[in-house]
Amino acid sequence: MSVNKAEKQTVLVIGLVLMSFAAMRLFHDIIHRWTEMLDLLLVATLLGYAIVAFCFAMVLLGWAFFVRQLTRIRLHTASLFTVVGILELAHALTFFGQPFYRDAGDTSLTMVYGAAAQVIGAAGLLLLLTQADGKAHGGERRRLLWLSPLCGFAVAAIVAAAAFLREGALLKGQALDLLRVAAIVIILGGYAAAGAIILYRNRSARPQALLKIVQAMCLLWFANLQVLFVDELLDADMLLAQIFKAGGYFFLMQGIYLVTIEGPMRQQKRAEAQIQYLAYHDELTGLGNRRLLTERLEAELNRAERSRTRLAVLLLDMDRFKTINDTLGHSCGDQLLIAAAERLKQTVAPLPHVYRMGGDEFTVLLPGLEKAEEAEKAAARLLKAFETPLSFDGTGYHITVSIGIAIGPEFGNTPELLLKHADAALYSAKAERNTYRIYTPRMSDQARERLKLENDMRRALEENQFYLVYQPLVDLHSGNVTGVEALLRWEHPERGVVPPHLFIPIAEETGLINEIGEWVIRTACAQNKAWQDAGLPPFIVSVNLSMRQFHQHDLADRIRAILDETGLEPRWVGLEITESMTADVEFAYETLRKLKEVGVQISLDDFGTGYSSLSYLKRYPIDKLKIDRSFVADLDRDGNDAAIVSTIAAMARHLNMRVTAEGVESEEQLRFLRAELCEEAQGFYYTRPVTADAFVKWYHEHRQDQEACSER
Repeated sequence: MSVNKAEKQTVLVIGLVLMSFAAMRLFHDIIHRWTEMLDLLLVATLLGYAIVAFCFAMVLLGWAFFVRQLTRIRLHTASLFTVVGILELAHALTFFGQPFYRDAGDTSLTMVYGAAAQVIGAAGLLLLLTQADGKAHGGERRRLLWLSPLCGFAVAAIVAAAAFLREGALLKGQALDLLRVAAIVIILGGYAAAGAIILYRNRSARPQALLKIVQAMCLLWFANLQVLFVDELLDADMLLAQIFKAGGYFFLMQGIYLVTIEGPMRQQKRAEAQIQYLAYHDELTGLGNRRLLTERLEAELNRAERSRTRLAVLLLDMDRFKTINDTLGHSCGDQLLIAAAERLKQTVAPLPHVYRMGGDEFTVLLPGLEKAEEAEKAAARLLKAFETPLSFDGTGYHITVSIGIAIGPEFGNTPELLLKHADAALYSAKAERNTYRIYTPRMSDQARERLKLENDMRRALEENQFYLVYQPLVDLHSGNVTGVEALLRWEHPERGVVPPHLFIPIAEETGLINEIGEWVIRTACAQNKAWQDAGLPPFIVSVNLSMRQFHQHDLADRIRAILDETGLEPRWVGLEITESMTADVEFAYETLRKLKEVGVQISLDDFGTGYSSLSYLKRYPIDKLKIDRSFVADLDRDGNDAAIVSTIAAMARHLNMRVTAEGVESEEQLRFLRAELCEEAQGFYYTRPVTADAFVKWYHEHRQDQEACSER
């Protein structure tokens, strides 16, 4: 354990006191002869009044500073030294050579006052250190403000009155010896116990203020021990005792100053500095925040206008971070953000202009540019820097970023406008991901269009502008319809049909997808029940779950409630998930288990395009794999795609899962899929997605065609 400066000083003080005490005992006669040449009375008097000054200084430190922050121990310490200070003042005024000097039996009145002050001081400090601290109330402060000096003057007056009334018979003989022994025991025991309590309570960390008080206890302890060897009121032994006592009170005053004034002031300054730091920095990464960026941007824009240079704002967003955060957990997400911040600082070093805007967005400020191409080069370096995986806890995570660039002052002469334009450029970059875009005025129009689309989508849910279309799943061997997939469409009153790829990502970002997704499940279940009631044979209606939906902890309960509401049996409902939803293996397993308890069918959609581990796949309660259309499209031209489809079909059979091929458009594809023992197909070969009424018509026509083929 390292020894700090205050601990070394404490050891030094104790060592000097021990050596002084030992020297006094060993060279007693020599020191006595040397001190006879000094004016002991003057020195002792000055030390006595210095002691009084130290005592009242401690009182002032307790009362006059930080009264509102005064705790009970500090308040009682100030009250204690009010009493001690009054008794020490009486001790100084009645010292030898002073006007009020008087004998009190075999001792003097000054010795009685000195002993009383030390007894009360030692016992009081011990008592204070054994009680719990707490906030001092206003009534308690006012009460002690007048009660403590009253007690001090009362004790001094009682001792003086007894001495004057009893004259020389107050203290003498055996009674005096007993009192002296009792007083010394209380004093020495009190100071020793108080010092031990301080050291024990602060054994792990010893602040300078408390070590100052320990030094004071040591000096006061030896001062009273030295009194035992005093033969005369004015000799070298008494002088050394006074020196020890004055030193003790001085160190005690320093300790109380550190505790009551300097300590709170430092704490307040640290708190203010911390508040100031948090006001301008991100707590997680330590980077500057939006407020600091705005101030720096303001200054850099002014500098750029004066120097006729440019500056660039690079707004970065981590691609698919929300998916990682949702699947791996927020703790892992925080670690990724910290790692990303470090990567950014290393890439743009030595420039310190890296900021976190919130969430997974960061900003890099590049001042003093001559050409806009410099910003593009910096963006390219950042993209390349993130090609290396971000590592923590021994695991590497591949993260890409999208970057929006705004050049000032030409495309923004205020911080707000520049950041707004950088955000518009970022949105354009995120459409492709892992790239950068420089702001152009056309991007602002696109941003406004996106915001309008978001507002229209909220209204669409209220006004029933959404509707479902259905695409059948056909058994490849019997030709029978085994199910339908329900697909969401939006008929905008002004725009017409809005493609799903335009509004689904916005619904995901805004959280509307949960409400929309629940509407899709309810509508599809109600439609399937209506078909069954109309006489169509029962088959499965499948709906796609979004990432947000899948991560609802009450998803199974919500679906159970919809089934109860619509009256559809659970076995005629299929839920389609993607491989990315299963990254958090334990959560995915638990969610799928609950869904299977409801009784619905589970399909893994777009299989082969994600990163699922086959060792985990066998754990999940999945009923069907849907081969992505990208593998089916080139079956007759690409041998690799054919091999992948064959492998997936064989694997699914061994895992007792059905296989559905998506995107089937030709007879050649059907023949290949039948040869590979795929059970189902879905695609334009049969029909495009159609409305509920159109599906019924198609179903009857398809059934008639099947019957005609059977007769032939």
